Amino acid sequence: MDRFEAELHAIALQGSPHYRVLRKLDRRPLYEWPLPDKVKIGVIVDTETTGLDPHENEIIELGMLRFAYTASGTILGPLAEFHSFREPSRPIPRHITQLTGITDAMVAGQHIDDDAVRDFVGSADLVIAHNAAFDRRFCERLNTVFVDKAWACSMSQVPWREEGVEGTKLFYVAYQQAFWFEGHRALDDCYALLELLEMPLPRSHAITMTTLLDAARRETRKIWAIGTPFEVKDRLREHGYRWNAGQDGRYRAWHREVDVDQVEAELCFLEDLDFPEIAPLVTAVDAYIRFSDRLF
Repeated sequence: MDRFEAELHAIALQGSPHYRVLRKLDRRPLYEWPLPDKVKIGVIVDTETTGLDPHENEIIELGMLRFAYTASGTILGPLAEFHSFREPSRPIPRHITQLTGITDAMVAGQHIDDDAVRDFVGSADLVIAHNAAFDRRFCERLNTVFVDKAWACSMSQVPWREEGVEGTKLFYVAYQQAFWFEGHRALDDCYALLELLEMPLPRSHAITMTTLLDAARRETRKIWAIGTPFEVKDRLREHGYRWNAGQDGRYRAWHREVDVDQVEAELCFLEDLDFPEIAPLVTAVDAYIRFSDRLF
């Protein structure tokens, strides 16, 4: 069956309430026309690593996709791609190879060129990752070009659940948006994310990129509940707080990020816990510091 015939069958199935059609993602060609004035440059980043802890584990694959977009969130298209393997200091754990398909043989003798990364990312107005709280921390340790960039997270800063998408993993969101791709390889994930950013959200029909930009531009506050006694940890967790153990140089404390107009209510919540040893600290958060290990 050729592709044209397959497409006719797909269209027919889409017209029935008993079937749902998933299309395999085809990578878009690079945008080759002159860019308009005031265009923005974004870089989608995806890393594959030897584990979850950036203090202990290492990047073994870096994929990046540079693309052009407007301030309102219209994506013009991909401009360039970057891909590189990196040999870690220790053998790749078996479960990582099973997950990613990356073997020790594939990365042997490979390294990520620092200058090439700086050239690729240097002109970017925004770096986007699907789980930026993971990727940013690894990327900042890989190359300082990532440190001073504005970052956005397409996993946590898009209201997927409100839009009827129950899971937030990239492969699952793509499934809900009616396409599939070869996951767990860095550059494939970048192209899949670009596709999602261009699509309207299922319920609000707002363009995903526009929604993400609105969230990234909004300044928030992080509330650090310093000195919290152990007996209130469950109440903090239920209220949306997360624990930071302090190994990353930030405070050893429970913390929560809120909008600016929610700060007073959050401080009242901590006061109502009735533990005078709790010393709340409020720090400003924007796209240049959000998802980083750094406080400022």
